[in-house]
Amino acid sequence: MAEFDGYHGMHPASPHADATVVQWATTQRRPDRVRVRAYTCECLALVFEQCLAGGLGFVRRYDRSVWPVAVVDSPWVKVRDAETLWARIMRGEAR
Repeated sequence: MAEFDGYHGMHPASPHADATVVQWATTQRRPDRVRVRAYTCECLALVFEQCLAGGLGFVRRYDRSVWPVAVVDSPWVKVRDAETLWARIMRGEAR
């Protein structure tokens, strides 16, 4: 059996000095169902989710350093563009 005591999920890289600024906006109630395809580790104050809904993709950001928790979404775009944004956030190229 594998031991998972020290396991953490994915951690995004620290943002580069020239990282692209994502135009985060307050979460809007759009479709009732959102599919989360990937997410970052819960041990950090900022948690990101790669999401799909209504044929579009976006990244959702939870800022748990404030109360109530601030939840914002990236622009809703074609799935391929959302996957690219997710990869850029994970590499520290966007934040």
